Amino acid sequence: MRWDGLFADLEAQLAQGHWQDTEAEAAEMTRGERSAIALVDRLRGAVGTPLALQLADGQRLELSLSTVGSTWIGGTDRSGGLVVNLAAVAAVDSPLAVVAQEPSPGRRRLGIGSLYRQLSRARVALVVTGRDGRLLGEGTIDRVGLDHLDLAVHPRDEQRRGRSVRGLRVIPFDAVHLVRSAQASSV
Repeated sequence: MRWDGLFADLEAQLAQGHWQDTEAEAAEMTRGERSAIALVDRLRGAVGTPLALQLADGQRLELSLSTVGSTWIGGTDRSGGLVVNLAAVAAVDSPLAVVAQEPSPGRRRLGIGSLYRQLSRARVALVVTGRDGRLLGEGTIDRVGLDHLDLAVHPRDEQRRGRSVRGLRVIPFDAVHLVRSAQASSV
């Protein structure tokens, strides 16, 4: 009997088994790491690139992604500036190959209310669309609460002036899926 050959064969089998175990552990670790990646981090990695979105109401958007918040994304399309509530996104038809986590804990916590407050300060005329794709209102944001905004309703092509305001509409954040700049919008 060739003992040397037997031992060499056993060593080769053990080495192969060890390598297979190592490969299985690496695959499991990769799956575990991927399970900790949030959609906003993948979207943040796509800032500056074209993005195709399918919204829950069936609308398809193609935009250039500019910024990513904790619950929203912002960018531009052919009609101008827009903000999309992530809850309204049914699918992303873009690869999202790069992951970029937000390093600032403060910025990670900035919700859509922060963005609405900024739009309010800038007195930007907006078109606000709801989850079902219907128009919720057009006008200028007057106030922003914890979970809602007050929209001074006026024609999109007019500045917010006392005589042009036709009413005030209180809109919960959860009801909004898309906010567009009114200047170029044709909702």
